[in-house]
Amino acid sequence: MSANPQLVREMLNRDLHAAQRLQALLSEERELLQTRNHEALAALISEKNEHLALLEGHAKERAALLQALQVDDNAVSWQEFLASDDALRELIPLWQQLQSEVSQCNELNNLNGKLVARSQQTLKRLLDLVRGKTQSAGLYDSSGSATNSASSNTLTRA
Repeated sequence: MSANPQLVREMLNRDLHAAQRLQALLSEERELLQTRNHEALAALISEKNEHLALLEGHAKERAALLQALQVDDNAVSWQEFLASDDALRELIPLWQQLQSEVSQCNELNNLNGKLVARSQQTLKRLLDLVRGKTQSAGLYDSSGSATNSASSNTLTRA
């Protein structure tokens, strides 16, 4: 099981660069979400999607390399693949750094997703208030069953 070490190094460096750029974009996205700068956010999301597509393409290339070598395509297999050849062994720290960067991207993306969900929830509540819908109190009746005591007041009646 052997591959051109220079090719593998280039693949990993290219992926590392793309993951670091994606991480920067995700951090910037978080700031834009927090400040609700939707105009700048649209352009940033476009660039973020380009980097995601780039990383996906790179992952397919790595998968094809392992498939050509008849090795499973997963993180453990990559680690074993790199460790199996003296010329590739020196690339293990680069692979580990890539894994770390991708993990950080995932964490940032999850945080941004929570910000988006929170913003959507706030917007829904505001729209419900404008439409005159109020949250039900979630009271219990004498039998202990939950009842919804939804009152509907439009903004003009409030």
